Amino acid sequence: MMRLHLSIFLTFLSRIIEASIKSVTYDALIVGGGPAGFVLASRLSENPNFTVLLIENGPDTYTNETVTTPRYAGQLQGTQFSWNFTSIPQATLDGAAPPLHQGNGFGGGTAINIMAYCRGASSVFDEWADISGIDGLRWNNLVNYFEKSTNLFVPHDKDYDQVIDKTKFGNSHVHVSYEATQQRALVDDSFVQTWVSNGAQDADLTSGSGLGMIIGGPHSINPTNATRSYALPAYGFQLAGRPNVQLIHGHRVTKINFEGTKAVGVNYVDLSNNATYTVRSNETIVSAGAVNSPRLLLLSGVGPKHDLEELGIPIVVDSPDVGSNFFDHHYVVMMFNATPNIITSKQLGDPTLLASYLAEYIANATGPLSTPGSSSFYAERLSDEVLHGFGVNVTFHKSLPKDRPFLLYQYASGPMLPAPESSNTITVFSALVQPETPGSLRLNSSDWRDDPLLDTNYFGSEADMAIAMYGYKHLLAMMRSDSMRSVTVNEIYPGTNVTSDADIKTALMNAARSFHHPVGTCSLGTVLDQSFRVKGVQNLRVIDSSAIPRLPTCHLQSSVYAVAEFAATILKEELY
Repeated sequence: MMRLHLSIFLTFLSRIIEASIKSVTYDALIVGGGPAGFVLASRLSENPNFTVLLIENGPDTYTNETVTTPRYAGQLQGTQFSWNFTSIPQATLDGAAPPLHQGNGFGGGTAINIMAYCRGASSVFDEWADISGIDGLRWNNLVNYFEKSTNLFVPHDKDYDQVIDKTKFGNSHVHVSYEATQQRALVDDSFVQTWVSNGAQDADLTSGSGLGMIIGGPHSINPTNATRSYALPAYGFQLAGRPNVQLIHGHRVTKINFEGTKAVGVNYVDLSNNATYTVRSNETIVSAGAVNSPRLLLLSGVGPKHDLEELGIPIVVDSPDVGSNFFDHHYVVMMFNATPNIITSKQLGDPTLLASYLAEYIANATGPLSTPGSSSFYAERLSDEVLHGFGVNVTFHKSLPKDRPFLLYQYASGPMLPAPESSNTITVFSALVQPETPGSLRLNSSDWRDDPLLDTNYFGSEADMAIAMYGYKHLLAMMRSDSMRSVTVNEIYPGTNVTSDADIKTALMNAARSFHHPVGTCSLGTVLDQSFRVKGVQNLRVIDSSAIPRLPTCHLQSSVYAVAEFAATILKEELY
């Protein structure tokens, strides 16, 4: 099913070193094998004389068909391929503590996400440049790195109209594919028409636009074999023939080592036997994500002085913003029982049906397993008139550039909350994509084994909550409209009897979840300088989603690839 030449695959596996690392000093050591880590390992190792070591906590992923088969994506959260964090109880959710899953394994989040590929409003990237002082992060320049990391496939047999700017894509690495007619979920047309009939307009949300409806994906899927296109095959396989780069998985970096304020390498643990090792490097690059990157800095003595002192962690540098500025996309769920002709996770649980799906997928790379079962989505901005009608302070949202949406509406072909086993469940959700108030992360203890304390701050301002409520009410109204009745048997959650504001808010608090797009916890402009170096120390950088100072207006993966590609150009100039 993998359709990969066996000799190439075995050569790649030979580069994955399971044993201890030789007693050498690497030119660069990368902590984390997610999208940023693999981009950096690929770019830095282009110089054959520059040695690179990448250490990943989780397992290999490409040999697991649950990872590589698009329709199985919804099964990956809560598995060995996921860090299964939980927020602290949220006052805005009446004490609920939603989970926050992050990728764990080669590929990081790109190995377990639902593969939606979107870039969103161009003004966000211009704001990154303003915050960081890095002019190269402006959209007009950063778009070159979005292009550099991707190639685009548009099928000839699509039965939908979609504006697509093909010039905004390159010819390598991550495959970005729109769906063919037979790949679109049967619910998709009803979903699209429901929004279009209420004013949604077609838009290409990969070309710098932030507002509108995008149809038919796109997804990070390889069109030649209908497998997930993610950081490991997109950037990792080309490392097979480079003896100057080594990759290991199943090893946890527990501490960055310093000589004074100079980073000189790390300590790490082999998770299979708890053996501990030390490795030295000239440059240490942390690319472990928006939870684990600040976590590692804090464990290593880089963070708010008062917090570190309370835990007895020796202070290397007082960096008060490590772990702050925690932004995430949060959404609210509704679910309905779909008509039997619509394929959901229910059919995947039927051995006979699944066998037929697998046979088609293996033979032709088509059928229900070839897509994630979640296609089109709509990004909406509220008018100033609507904002003022909330009766709360909406200054922040009103001041956002006019290309930015506040809400994103999407669906998934399976339950995101408990649902009757007999139901053919479709989940639809509304997400707040430009939150006003950040959360924070701090350590629970000085033990690297303990999960950090995540205050994800769901809908933390009055305006955030008002917009989230508006989005949920709008979602319920649209999904209960006549245009959805042809695909709906009955509503599962919250139930058609939930109509009052009080009941809808209660339902919201019970159904709020993370989109799994956290950013900002080692932000450029505060924690990091214009070369992604941690301020106050030497030879230490952070390059991943934690460096991103503000959320994009839609799905995150494209931004991480682009930022890493951009940062790689800086590193090559400064480290070679």
